[in-house]
Amino acid sequence: MVDPGRQHVDRVWGARYGVETGAALRFGSLSRRMWEAGAPEVLVELAAQASRDETRHASRCEDILRGRQATVPPPETRLLEYAPRDLTPEQRLTYEVVAQSCVSETESMATLVTLLDEARDPMLKAVIHELARDEVNHARIGWGYLAWAKQRMDLGFLAPLLPGMAAGTAGPDLFRPALPGTDEPTLYGSGVVPHSHRQRIYLETLESVVMPGMTEHAVGTGELRAWVDQRRTELEAALPGA
Repeated sequence: MVDPGRQHVDRVWGARYGVETGAALRFGSLSRRMWEAGAPEVLVELAAQASRDETRHASRCEDILRGRQATVPPPETRLLEYAPRDLTPEQRLTYEVVAQSCVSETESMATLVTLLDEARDPMLKAVIHELARDEVNHARIGWGYLAWAKQRMDLGFLAPLLPGMAAGTAGPDLFRPALPGTDEPTLYGSGVVPHSHRQRIYLETLESVVMPGMTEHAVGTGELRAWVDQRRTELEAALPGA
């Protein structure tokens, strides 16, 4: 009999493998582009190190999958970029750095820290600790880049684009109803956050980390706040008895 919970765990670790291999490509590209833009050498090297970290993370995910006797998916081989094409080259680079580091890596860090608190298996706990430690540094790249970039350009163009970044990082399924096997507390033991908890962590991280960071760098967060409030309203309306 098929165990939907087990299938879900396999899918999550497979998705992580794909995300890590893709992030290795993105950070490598961002390192080169930041160097070409004249960004501080420390940020260029941190992005290059992040690329190497992500390759190592993918290997850890592969180990988890093989230990579960689950299929290891093909690695991501496309260099994915998300910035609107009507932005200037400087703005597109800034968008990609913010989307990757300030949003995606910050969200990943929050998820991993939550899992670290819940993990019991020593091998799994060691892997999650390694990933979480590195994601902290990867998130710092974005905030450091914004501190440098705001002296050279008006970052206000980012404000209306933040909801799209948040939605893109969340993916198409995060704010949909939980599927069978995806919202059980026992998932924590396999390094997976239950669906409804992921929704909460995602929105709380936007509010407690991403929004204050953007405000500090003179990027308006009104439209991102409206996006978060709308997601909360939808989740509350979907609760039983609402």
